[in-house]
Amino acid sequence: MYKQVEAIQEFVDAIRLRVDVFIKEQGCPPGWEPDELDKDAQHFIAKVDGKIVATLRVLDEPKGVYKIERMAVAKKLREKGIGAGLLQHVVKVLRQKKPVRKIWMQAQRRAQKFYEKNGFRVTSEPYDIHNLHIPHVDMEYARD
Repeated sequence: MYKQVEAIQEFVDAIRLRVDVFIKEQGCPPGWEPDELDKDAQHFIAKVDGKIVATLRVLDEPKGVYKIERMAVAKKLREKGIGAGLLQHVVKVLRQKKPVRKIWMQAQRRAQKFYEKNGFRVTSEPYDIHNLHIPHVDMEYARD
């Protein structure tokens, strides 16, 4: 099941998943999750058997621009289509908004192929975001 976060407990569980992925697994510094942008973002989750197993957030930027951030999937459930399903659900929700000029993200290079398979294209050279030594590229949704 894919949905927008509606309850505090869903938000808390989504943040726990992000902490597991970004801080514990990938070594981002403590305090990276959560951050100040969470209060202004729309949060989306994927649930399996009542448990949150994937999450991402969307920031509304001016004039119909939407930025997808902090996508995380539980390690044991990666490559099972759950992340792709959540991403496709969110893109569908965003494309229903008016106007939509752009849907974009700063994606980790190691996930670039995943995002390309889901309709995004690279729009920048690789760079080190926030000096975390995790290469990123800008990507934009490119399907009609």
